[in-house]
Amino acid sequence: MWLPRFVKSLPLFHSRATPEVGPSLGEAPFKAVRLLGVERLVEARVRAEHALDGARRCSCCRGLLEHVYDRLGSTLFLDDDPELLARAFDDDERDAFTARVLAACIVLSGRERVAAAI
Repeated sequence: MWLPRFVKSLPLFHSRATPEVGPSLGEAPFKAVRLLGVERLVEARVRAEHALDGARRCSCCRGLLEHVYDRLGSTLFLDDDPELLARAFDDDERDAFTARVLAACIVLSGRERVAAAI
C-alpha cells in the first residue's frame, strides 16, 4: 500500500526501537491512556503501537492517520481527549475505533502541556 512520504516520515509510522521507561505522569491516568485499557503511560505505549499496527491495515483508519495533522494540527498533548478530537473528522472518516486510534497517536507522539512562565 502506498502512503505519501510525508505521512511515512511521521513518528506514528515508526516503531520505537527502545521503549521509554519512566514514571506515569500525574496521579490519574490521562483519558488516552485509559482508553487503551491501562493505567500508566509506559504500558499504554505498547498498546498504542499495537493499535496503530492494526490501524495501518484498515482503510478507514489509514485515511484517518493520513489526515490527523490536517484536522488536529501538528501538536498533540497527553491530556487531549481522543473522543473530543474525533469530532474534528467527517462522519465518513470515523468509525468505532477512531477514538482508540487517536488515543494511540496521543500516547506515542503527545507531549506534556506546559504553562508559560510569567
